[in-house]
Amino acid sequence: MGKRVFLAQYIFKCAGLGCLVSYLFYRNVWISCVAGAGAMVYGVYSCRGQWKKRQSGRMIVEFREMLQGISAALQAGYSIENALEESGKDLQILYAQQSMLLPYIREMTGQIRLNQSVEEVFSQFARTVCLEDVDRFAQTLRTAKRTGGNLIGITKMTADRISEKLEVKREIDSMIAGKQMEANIMRIIPLGMIGYFWLCSPGFLDVLYQGAGRVVMTVLLLVYGLAAHWTRKISQIVV
Repeated sequence: MGKRVFLAQYIFKCAGLGCLVSYLFYRNVWISCVAGAGAMVYGVYSCRGQWKKRQSGRMIVEFREMLQGISAALQAGYSIENALEESGKDLQILYAQQSMLLPYIREMTGQIRLNQSVEEVFSQFARTVCLEDVDRFAQTLRTAKRTGGNLIGITKMTADRISEKLEVKREIDSMIAGKQMEANIMRIIPLGMIGYFWLCSPGFLDVLYQGAGRVVMTVLLLVYGLAAHWTRKISQIVV
């Protein structure tokens, strides 16, 4: 999915959800439109963070593949500079034009051909992508080049560490998937109950949409929003 498509879907999803929830709680078209506009503004500000998080996950997986390719090339007798170029060929085979990392590798190999040191090239790459594992590898590579460290062992160890982190993340995601589904159901139930009363008992909730009832619905909406936000936060575990 392209960036523009993802951002558009996320923004309109926020706007639609804002309209639906506000209309259920206030039964007023104008309030619903204002809430939808507010939710769209929130979507505009938060969607880039969601896209960056999604892309970072893909990037770290490709970085692991790149390190494994570099390690294999080093074991075959290539220099670190040539091993980097060989890893790009591996990514080309694995991901073709869908690779996020391949353009960076091509830029890095071009910089190396212009006589920039490989450690400086990796440091620039780490500053560009802003990923913790990439930054750690760049620092370790710089130290190893200065002290004559074991580059094969460093790249293999870093790739193994990333693989372990990804495996732990998959296990955590599997363990909390059921709880996340339960949380989603709990977020839907209050809205479903309001919709149920609208359909099956017309007029039963009319008192809540006028006078002091609006104050009650506002308080309930705030409680609902805080509960939804809290359940989403506690299910986000950073590895």
